Amino acid sequence: MEAIKKKMQMLKLDKENAIDRAEQAEADKKAAEDKCKQVEDELMALQKKLKGTEDELDKYSEALKDAQEKLEQAEKKATDNTVTFPPKWPLFFYLYFYVLSNC
Repeated sequence: MEAIKKKMQMLKLDKENAIDRAEQAEADKKAAEDKCKQVEDELMALQKKLKGTEDELDKYSEALKDAQEKLEQAEKKATDNTVTFPPKWPLFFYLYFYVLSNC
């Protein structure tokens, strides 16, 4: 009879330990799910931020391209508008064109 009581106590203790482990596993599972949800939310926020940054990059890349094209056009226009004088012209003409170009 004593052996049966002892066996019952051992089984009861094993049951309580199993219940404690199950409760701990449930708590760990809940904590892991909460952490997963938090990480997913952070991921969504970072993806949204990345999308905004990529959009900004596209916008500024396009603006840079436009500015470079305008610069090239201005340089070409400046080169085309450059007056080259024959070396035989008197100094007066050089000064005259210089004054006109700075007005």
